[in-house]
Amino acid sequence: MAPTDSVKQNGSPHKSYSAPSSESEAGELSDEAVTPGPDGPASTSVKHPLHQIKAPGSVQALAVDDDVIFAGTQGGHIVVWSLETYELLATVPAHKESVLSIALSDDRSLLFSTGADAIVNVWSTESLQRLYSLYSHFEIGDVFCVVHSTKIQTLFWGAQNASIQWYRLSTDATAKSPALTFSPGSRQHRFFDSLGPGGIANVIADEEGATSGRNNLGGRVLTVPSSNYLPYAHKSYIYSMLLVKGLFTRGRDEEVLITGGGDGTIKLWSIDGLSESGPKQITKFKNADSNVLSLSYRGSFLYAGLSDGIAHIYNLASNQLVQRLQVGHGDVSQILVGVESILCGTSQGWIKRYDDHFAEIESWQAAAGKILAMGLTTTPDHDMVATGGNNSFVSFWSGKAGSQVSIAASARSNDELVNALREFVAYRTVALNPICVRDCHEAVTFLRKKCNAFGGTTCLLSPQEGVNPILLARFPASKHTESTRSILFYGHYDVVDAEFDANSSNPTWNGDPFVLQPLSSYLYGRGVTDNKGPILAAIYAVADLVQHDSLSCNVTFLLEGDEEAGSRGFRQTVQSAHDAIGPVDYILLSNSYWLDDHIPCLTFGMRGVVHASVSVTSNRPDLHSGMDGKSVQHEPLKDLTVLLAALVGPSGTKVTIPDFYDTVDDLSESEVKAYASITSSLLPGHPEIRNEKAFALSLMQRWRYPNLTVHRIEVPEAKTAVTISGSAKATLSIRIVPSQTAEQIAQSLTEYLRAEFAKLQSSNTLTVTITSKADPWLADVKSEIYTALKDAIIDVWNPDIAAHQQRAFKISAGGNHTPETERGAATLSKSTPPKSAAASSSSTAAAAAAAAEAPTRTSHRRASSLATTGFFPPSTLPREPLFIREGGSIPAISFLESEFDAPAAMFPMGQASDNAHLDNERMRVENLYKGREVLKRVFARL
Repeated sequence: MAPTDSVKQNGSPHKSYSAPSSESEAGELSDEAVTPGPDGPASTSVKHPLHQIKAPGSVQALAVDDDVIFAGTQGGHIVVWSLETYELLATVPAHKESVLSIALSDDRSLLFSTGADAIVNVWSTESLQRLYSLYSHFEIGDVFCVVHSTKIQTLFWGAQNASIQWYRLSTDATAKSPALTFSPGSRQHRFFDSLGPGGIANVIADEEGATSGRNNLGGRVLTVPSSNYLPYAHKSYIYSMLLVKGLFTRGRDEEVLITGGGDGTIKLWSIDGLSESGPKQITKFKNADSNVLSLSYRGSFLYAGLSDGIAHIYNLASNQLVQRLQVGHGDVSQILVGVESILCGTSQGWIKRYDDHFAEIESWQAAAGKILAMGLTTTPDHDMVATGGNNSFVSFWSGKAGSQVSIAASARSNDELVNALREFVAYRTVALNPICVRDCHEAVTFLRKKCNAFGGTTCLLSPQEGVNPILLARFPASKHTESTRSILFYGHYDVVDAEFDANSSNPTWNGDPFVLQPLSSYLYGRGVTDNKGPILAAIYAVADLVQHDSLSCNVTFLLEGDEEAGSRGFRQTVQSAHDAIGPVDYILLSNSYWLDDHIPCLTFGMRGVVHASVSVTSNRPDLHSGMDGKSVQHEPLKDLTVLLAALVGPSGTKVTIPDFYDTVDDLSESEVKAYASITSSLLPGHPEIRNEKAFALSLMQRWRYPNLTVHRIEVPEAKTAVTISGSAKATLSIRIVPSQTAEQIAQSLTEYLRAEFAKLQSSNTLTVTITSKADPWLADVKSEIYTALKDAIIDVWNPDIAAHQQRAFKISAGGNHTPETERGAATLSKSTPPKSAAASSSSTAAAAAAAAEAPTRTSHRRASSLATTGFFPPSTLPREPLFIREGGSIPAISFLESEFDAPAAMFPMGQASDNAHLDNERMRVENLYKGREVLKRVFARL
């Protein structure tokens, strides 16, 4: 007998032995009937995953529910993620060794898992509490597959020793089970657990360093009756198992058990007489020299993935082999049948898609290693294929072939929003980089085509030569009346440049910044949060409403491509196109961030800014301090130092420009309460806030008080350490607050510096240049648009608990868990009521392993001074958004308000840790999706 590798295990595969059989193969086809498919990529397509999740080990099994996906891993864990946002919801140490198979009951209330520890566990899908743990009297080895019959309330599983076992939960579970004096997983196997050289046993510790096994997960530990055992059901390992209903004419509810083994046979079993004689073989199919690794079915057709790169299709109604597909790329480790296609996953990481006529329509490499598990979900919200393998990733792919997705239909799907963002990020839209000119123009063309496809009318505005065009896109209200409002949405498609050197020993980015990387519930890439993601979320929100004839207001997009370079020519261009853009009732932006990573915010104020350069020059060349230096001589750098010192006074913290603080508003009692409210909202999740008053004061200093900063002092490169430079230059900025104006402060700064310089009676020359300025901005939080935004955020981020029963998942506790997943765990909806409120067990090791793979991040440029991202138990999260201000400046806000005589509102979509302008810029998937939904509700209401 020749051994063949089984792809079911990671690292060191088990060996299964295929023995020659004298029995004839049912419905055998000739070689001419084989559908060819070359071993290389024939008609391959470039296919990007919708998302990827790093798992704490090789992914051996997957089970897809309506709203979550369960994964069984090599380390013995069951891990649960949200299908909506891909966030981690729970991690349970389910088995002492690898989880090899998981399955759901028909009503999705129970989850079944099997492992290399010979244990079968039954879990509540609502709480992930273990209900039962089943073990056999026999040494069955690894349990590779499990299925559940709802009709007879019975579990079936196939094992390494070629046996089938079953357990009737409805009756057997009520029988009194003998008390156990040991953990089933700790039984000694006569071969695998025998003593080594010298009579020493090799005890393997688990992830926590303990050798006692994982036997504290709750639930009843039950012994499988010895009568519920069918030995030698196959002549090798039983790798796969199915239950098929209505196969024969005796009744639609009649179930047939189908098993596939390492001996190359597929067997059909009647399970009507379990209580008397166990499963009875009905028929079988023989595949010489091939392991049957996976099974799937639809209608009367059975699909089998074999170990030699072949997939067989059988007609069970006639007991015939009707098609043989030459899939190639190693073993066909997984096979799935969707509504319109057949999907084959291989041990070399490839997926091939066939249509109902068995013609190959798509092929792509889904993983660098083996595909060990696949799952399929087709719902109104999701049409995805999930894959897992020994690369420790769960990847999600579009359930449709690439050619089946149209632009017109794409607005319905968040997956298509991510695909559009992938394409958008790929354009390197750096305004000041001449090699990026083409990308900038292609990016604005991409946006224009999107808007046109979604029903908008567009045109391009040209600011000036060498500056990227401005896109103007208009979407009229579905039903226009005299009271119809008009909203102007401002954004920018240009980005700050980013470099990536794949050959560097310490790269600043974890991947190419202009290739979108969807990883573990985040989207990484330059511009995803500033400002390409929010732009597309707004466009897709409008597109949703246009498709459903529900857009209640006129929406105009004004998207520039030069914001990061100073918005050259923007004012003049907008003023020239005033009539084409207006009239405007409200201005909306999404170009700021939350105060932390958990509580949604609405920004209602930003400081203004005056940027200036101050130069002092001499009419003489550089001098030598020893030969030419005199105590009465005015040197440019000394003069500049005196001027800068005069600006900030003896303490260096108070601006001394005359009347500078006269117009700054006094702190009102209502403001004090507002800052106290922000602090109290943050406190439950941020223990680093030790002094509430001090924290509130720090927010005030950054948000509502002005400040002067000296950024840089420059002198010409000195030839020696004793050179007196002939010039010196300083660059500075003044952040100003409402009631101050940029024009007034710029004039006061210039006049004050000139007056102070005159006092020096210096022979040098002073030059003060105002390089740019922007007025501060403060909005009315009680306005109609802020009310609409607030209500939408409350509805989207806090779904009605009465209408959405919740699973009682708790994510893994411990120092390395990811706190940003807590809100996902709190708001996960489920149509059936929870079976138990018990929390799942924690796994610090699993959470640490997953967290270790996430890209490292530095602090965000606009993030708060909070030391951590925080951790909020769901019960402590505020229902309402925080109303915050920012210390930074966006010049376009105050200009657009003045130009169109309309109030502006800022809707921050990203988290404080998004890293805009920094390495590994990112945006959470949940924020992107819910940002789209918030804007959709606002555009439908105003």
